[in-house]
Amino acid sequence: MKPFAIEPDDRAFALARDGVVLESSPSAVSDGSTGALPGADGWHTVRRLPTTTSTQHAGSVLRDAQPSARALSLLAAELARRLAAHPPQAGERVWIAAPAGAGRYGLGALLGVARQLALPVDGFVDAAVVSVAALGGTGPAIVIELGLHHAAATLVERDAGPTCRRRSLSSDHGGLLGLYQAWLDLINTAMVRQTRFDALRDASTEQQLFEALPELSREAMAGGVAVAALTAGGERIEMPLTRDQLIQAAQPLWREIARLLHELRPAGSALTLLVPRLVSALPGFREMMTQFTGCELVSLPAGFAAAATSVLDLPPRVAADPVRLLRRLPSESQPTLAALAALTERESAGEERAAAPTASHVLFDGRTFALAPEPLVVGRAPAAARAIVLPEGLAGVSRRHCSFLREGLDALLLDHSRFGTFVNGERVAERARVRAGDQVRIGDPGVALTLIAVADTPPGLRG
Repeated sequence: MKPFAIEPDDRAFALARDGVVLESSPSAVSDGSTGALPGADGWHTVRRLPTTTSTQHAGSVLRDAQPSARALSLLAAELARRLAAHPPQAGERVWIAAPAGAGRYGLGALLGVARQLALPVDGFVDAAVVSVAALGGTGPAIVIELGLHHAAATLVERDAGPTCRRRSLSSDHGGLLGLYQAWLDLINTAMVRQTRFDALRDASTEQQLFEALPELSREAMAGGVAVAALTAGGERIEMPLTRDQLIQAAQPLWREIARLLHELRPAGSALTLLVPRLVSALPGFREMMTQFTGCELVSLPAGFAAAATSVLDLPPRVAADPVRLLRRLPSESQPTLAALAALTERESAGEERAAAPTASHVLFDGRTFALAPEPLVVGRAPAAARAIVLPEGLAGVSRRHCSFLREGLDALLLDHSRFGTFVNGERVAERARVRAGDQVRIGDPGVALTLIAVADTPPGLRG
């Protein structure tokens, strides 16, 4: 029997069986102090009853070393409510698709909640790993996760050996609710200026705007303009907003996600980027992705990791065995996993950036240095005929740090250092192709070099 799967992603808490998502919705619940049952769905009271509605309990249990008793009890109540609607069948084992930020203590706390509910949990599987495994193929991939209060990215390898998690980064400077707050502030500022009506002073009108944001975003993406509307005191108040305004307000989130991706991505490498479909449809996301030249963008439906987990061939756990955490899966393709790939949407990212011309020179300290088949070596003491000599005393700079050269129609950067060389914020893994406009950083806080294309470059050297 295939496992019953739970994915405790606070933005899209999902249950799945046999590759089908049974339910997926945000983890926002009532604390029970206003008459509703503890753990009852609270998405429609997030702004109307902010002190009695929790959106942070799931994240607290998964990420905090010592989650509060309140967080544990609310997660138990929420999980019990969800399972009451979709209970595991007799003899069905449970596996949990763990989000990126879930630590060892967090998984232990979640296991304690599951045991409190008498759930027969056999183990955990890394949500990023199982999502990548479901796609098949080879080469590295990065899975983007957007929670209610955080953003995360996980680098997954799938070459030669098993599909396995390599590294994960998380940030508290992101999250869907942070984006929604930026949009609420944008709408309210425009309303106050034009109508003198402050929508955020009243909880009911604030909730109206909050619940309208997803549709507002879709309308702006489709037509370029959307109308934010609410009703107060029998009067309808409308405020037109442009797609560009929503994109501008979302920039802090996109910059943070781009930072995570640049830190994980080997410089200039072509890899697969997996992102929740809700995120890929938000204003500004695709514009942010143009900087990731040569990468494939795959949009995943909500609950995808849960669906993939629910079709894995996983051996049942014997009572005496420990509960396992799988961060690697066999490289052999499982037909049931492959069928899920049809649920995804694929496209190219960074096509605009791919048209950038091949670099012909390096610009440093007001001087240009031509690229040629003979290496141009950079460092404190490069000991080469063609070199850029950096001053002594620079932190993180090697004597022979890196080299630039031309190879056919490509300009290449080779890293020789222990400290690392970074192109547009991405660390070079031995070598990387570079283009005009790329920024190269050496050392900490760093020396900057810029790749440029000089106008009189012979046509054969252009990209």
